[in-house]
Amino acid sequence: MGGFFNRMYYGDPRKPDLKPEDMPDNRFKLFFTVLKVRFWKLIQLNLLYSVFWIPAIVWTYMQGLLLAHIETKNVIGLDYFLILIPCLLLVGPATAGVTYVIHSWAQDEHAWVFSDFKDAWKENWKESLLIMLINGVVLMLFYTALVVYTQLAVTDNQWYLIPRYFIMMMGFIYAMMNMFIFPMLVTYKLKVRQIFKNAFIFTMVELPRTIVMFIISTGIFILCTYFLVSLPLFIIGFTLPMLVSTSYANWVFDKYLNVHISNRQEAKGEEGYEDESVYEELDD
Repeated sequence: MGGFFNRMYYGDPRKPDLKPEDMPDNRFKLFFTVLKVRFWKLIQLNLLYSVFWIPAIVWTYMQGLLLAHIETKNVIGLDYFLILIPCLLLVGPATAGVTYVIHSWAQDEHAWVFSDFKDAWKENWKESLLIMLINGVVLMLFYTALVVYTQLAVTDNQWYLIPRYFIMMMGFIYAMMNMFIFPMLVTYKLKVRQIFKNAFIFTMVELPRTIVMFIISTGIFILCTYFLVSLPLFIIGFTLPMLVSTSYANWVFDKYLNVHISNRQEAKGEEGYEDESVYEELDD
């Protein structure tokens, strides 16, 4: 049994993942090659990642059941977010670990399901906690502002629909930024402030493509979720959308960042890579 669990977590070293002659010549082909070769490992990684989402899923499911029996126009109360945010903090370091493994696979680099997940967790836990805290607070603020302006538009003045739609647009942009945030965290040595800044830049520079890729990855997640809790969510519902978004993020990094780096290992070495001039060029 020990050999079985070792192969489940670390893989079989006697079995190569990809042969040199099987290497695809572009990222589109690479995505489907990785999906085919790593599909079982994606399931293993998804099962591991799902464990950390259980508190947030259970809490959300409980709130959904409660609201289904209460006649009220307020869909979600602030008390929901006060519990949800700590649940998201638990997910933060795990997201860094999962993103690192998927990022490596999407780059056609080797990564162990469990050991590399654990190493990335330990290396990025502080930044990932901060990122998830920001995400939780932003989600609460966006939702609260959306509810307030919707109620004002219905009961007071239709002009309040303008800030309502503006908030919806900003929330959509922020959601798309998350396609780049964690891949950037586990790839480059950057401050959280720089990560958010550059995620916004990448989103706006590649807006049409980003919208398409966001719809695809979100659509996969929604299909796997199917009214919040379903078996496909725990099998492949997290890692498959992340493979889509991370593969796209890697393509964007190649286009705008990696062309400025002579040696890619500098981006993940001990000395790291932290050069804001690269991002200043994007602003121009």
